[in-house]
Amino acid sequence: MAYHSYLNLISNYDQDRTAIDQMIESIVSSLDNIQLLTDANAQRQEVDHLSRAYPFIEMLYSLDAEGTQLMDSAYGRQVTEPKRRTMGRGSDRSNRPYFLAASQNRRKITVTEPYLSSATHRLAISAVLRFDHDDGTTAGYLVLNLNLQRLIAYLSHDQLRYRFHPLFQAVYTLIGALLLVVAGLLLWSSGELLFNIFTQPTNVATEAFGVVILITLGLAIFDLGKTILEEEVFVHKNIHHHGSTERTIVRFMSAILIAVSIEALLLMFKSLLGSTNQLNQAVFMMLSAVALLIGLGIYRKLSQKESN
Repeated sequence: MAYHSYLNLISNYDQDRTAIDQMIESIVSSLDNIQLLTDANAQRQEVDHLSRAYPFIEMLYSLDAEGTQLMDSAYGRQVTEPKRRTMGRGSDRSNRPYFLAASQNRRKITVTEPYLSSATHRLAISAVLRFDHDDGTTAGYLVLNLNLQRLIAYLSHDQLRYRFHPLFQAVYTLIGALLLVVAGLLLWSSGELLFNIFTQPTNVATEAFGVVILITLGLAIFDLGKTILEEEVFVHKNIHHHGSTERTIVRFMSAILIAVSIEALLLMFKSLLGSTNQLNQAVFMMLSAVALLIGLGIYRKLSQKESN
């Protein structure tokens, strides 16, 4: 499972916070049964039932009025990284943000801000349901823990994409690595050609241009492979955000534009040295570079208008 960056997760949550909180409150309201505070089997049945419908639900547990966990946590079906599961019977959770928020809130249901879960070490949201005695004193709290990344994926209908994302990352890693290898081979060939120029010079000018062509192609392919690895493997890209797509397109087009411009310049230099049959190709290639640059400028201008 590939995870969002924390900044992207919090940003996505802030955009639809009101709707998310209302949905969470409606889920928690179905747990309004004081017997759940002390019934471990009922807790496991409830979290199993809820996690079938809502895969972002991770665990359910109860606290007494002072914030001490009453029983072992009941985990949902979709909990990731089971090695980090902790059974918190008797643990003091009075200093956790969800307990502090719930104990200071007059409302029956409290939905917390995103925080780093001590159980899964991932960003989470907790919904706390407070139970009161008839005299108004607090009987205890029922805490429902939700994985923020899965919650955002659920709301965006991205669950299937996230399941296949590791496979996509593996393919992009292979492609990027192979491009880097090709770039290395081109640079190695340029080094061999440069060595031959010094040891067995024949047509120095032509061979020197060959070295420049190999280095230029190596540079373009290396930049393309690096861009693929950065955009698709190392950094999370939010496909629902136009800025991420724009950044990728601009980087790819810039690499192609630089490579085409250098090749056109090399063909013009070769035509000055006597290869006049390549002058037309150089001119057309330079015009292509200009067209790419104009098109890229128009795209960025239109993108800025759309984002505004």
